[in-house]
Amino acid sequence: MGRRLPTDFYAIELADGARYLRHIANMSQDGLLMESPLADERPGQTVELELPQRKSDQPLRIKGEVVYVTRDGRVGIHVKSPSLPVEALGGSESL
Repeated sequence: MGRRLPTDFYAIELADGARYLRHIANMSQDGLLMESPLADERPGQTVELELPQRKSDQPLRIKGEVVYVTRDGRVGIHVKSPSLPVEALGGSESL
């Protein structure tokens, strides 16, 4: 389990053909904390995200499993994809 680092960027959650803007509050090599206003994710659910990369126009697409959801919309996600390149992520994401 990697060390959590604070972040301040947006990712795109892909769900049922739709794209939802999600704030990423922190991350490590094996997970991240996403803010979801409706808090409608459920533990065990698989989520697919596009994360912006600082040195590329192409986002990094990952899959993760929801570990917990708080009432205020904080969603803990364990990344199922290969390790997150923490230093390379962030920046802007095209909608």
